[in-house]
Amino acid sequence: MDSKRLRQDEQNSPETRARGTMRIWQWARWAALVVAIGWAVSWLLNLLQGEGGRDLWWPLASTVIWTGLTVHGFRTYRRIRTTTLPAITGRPSA
Repeated sequence: MDSKRLRQDEQNSPETRARGTMRIWQWARWAALVVAIGWAVSWLLNLLQGEGGRDLWWPLASTVIWTGLTVHGFRTYRRIRTTTLPAITGRPSA
């Protein structure tokens, strides 16, 4: 019973949660960057092909949204790696 409780405590520790969040953002930030670049290229190609007005609002809006998500992902990953984990573990950031 004690070993089960110990495993549950380890799973709920702030370090475990921070490392889990880091793992998620480690790949999600790059995926968001790829999507943002894809939408930006789509918007530019449509603009160069002469489309205008209402047809271009969605690629542009999506580019802005995905760029924001990408920036947030990179900032979150860096904050966890350099601030949160060292504060929790007492070890210098690697």
